[in-house]
Amino acid sequence: MKEPRGDFLNRVIRQVKSREAKQFVADELHHHLEEEIKSLKKAGMDEAAAEDKAIKHMGSAERLGMEMNKLHRPRVDWVMIGLVLLISSIGVLPSMHVSTELYNDNGFLLREITYLLIGIFISTLLMLFDYRKLRVFRWWIYGGTAFILIVLMFFPSTYINGEAHFKIASFTIDSTAAVTALVLSWVTYLGNAKVASGWVLPFVVVSLCSLMMLPSLPAVFVFTLTLTALLWGRFKEKRKVIVWAYAFIGALIGIMIFNAQSYQLARLYAFIRPEENRMIHGYMYFHNQELLARGGWFGVQGGTEMINEGHTNFALTTITYYYGWITGGAIILIGLFIMYRMLRHIRSIKEPLGQAIILGGVTLFSTQFLYNVGMTMGFLPHTGMFLPFVSYGLNPTIQTFIIVGLFLSVYRKKSIMSYGKEAMGKSQRDRSPGSK
Repeated sequence: MKEPRGDFLNRVIRQVKSREAKQFVADELHHHLEEEIKSLKKAGMDEAAAEDKAIKHMGSAERLGMEMNKLHRPRVDWVMIGLVLLISSIGVLPSMHVSTELYNDNGFLLREITYLLIGIFISTLLMLFDYRKLRVFRWWIYGGTAFILIVLMFFPSTYINGEAHFKIASFTIDSTAAVTALVLSWVTYLGNAKVASGWVLPFVVVSLCSLMMLPSLPAVFVFTLTLTALLWGRFKEKRKVIVWAYAFIGALIGIMIFNAQSYQLARLYAFIRPEENRMIHGYMYFHNQELLARGGWFGVQGGTEMINEGHTNFALTTITYYYGWITGGAIILIGLFIMYRMLRHIRSIKEPLGQAIILGGVTLFSTQFLYNVGMTMGFLPHTGMFLPFVSYGLNPTIQTFIIVGLFLSVYRKKSIMSYGKEAMGKSQRDRSPGSK
């Protein structure tokens, strides 16, 4: 004959649909019953009577199980999914206005839709994937990252705007893929409960030096900020060491800027002194501001303006010019709300890897998004910084949807990781004689 406690727990977890939540609920209920039994035994009751009374205090096993099932079922952030689909749909618009005079190709729209569908598929798979299994695949992630960096550093197929690219069939590996792989590797590494902090600085130097060899200033900038946020959140007790380490890293980046390509330095100087370079590199700044102003609230109907990089780095300019500031402003607001949705869940996630995924993802996304918006508005120098969900390209699309997919995976597990004694304590209070 089963002991009353075991029978009660079996009847509770029978109502819980999630296989993972079953064990979680059973462990928590068992702990709660143990504490209650100890308290009753101290009051003078024997073991059997104390156990019987503790079970009666818990109430109906079926009702408790149904409540636990509601609390611990996998969750889907439909708001985030809706925001992502909305901004991605708007992001298709720049590919409809690619100038045939600048780009002798008319297949951008079809490819952009294809990339979007690939991104949605990857994001869906990652959402259904248990993000904690990244630890199991960590050596595959590290190996893939090393492969990407090695082929870009030593076996590039071509250089575009001074940056290394490696082509496999119709797929191209570039600095965006390198940053994505590096961030994922660091998230997996720092997401462990025990991290060998002594290896952090050498790994940081290797990561940055690898990106500097590509070379790609935007990649170094984005990765540095993302890694800083990850380290700042992971090693709260060693933030002074982080500051000194990044003074050294800042020197490395300064060396990279000093050795930058001539066109990159020309663009930077044109930002500082646009009037003196109005007819050369400064022209981009004046022309971009003119296009934004001409767009007005509703855009230029039937406009035929040639916009250089209007489907990639200046996709926001294209949207604002053709569809107005209402549409352009909507993209900015949606992007900001996506950041907010990710940030607000960091504190509710207690598991280290989940925290690292959200912190790294939101920093990577927001750095690129905010810089591109600032660049388009004329507040920051023009660089090869894409606008997430909007700029054309397979690698930018994959990176952005990996961020979203992993966030949704963490969100699905948050109900299992966040509730517990509080939820069961509430259930018991609801069943107490004085409750209504």
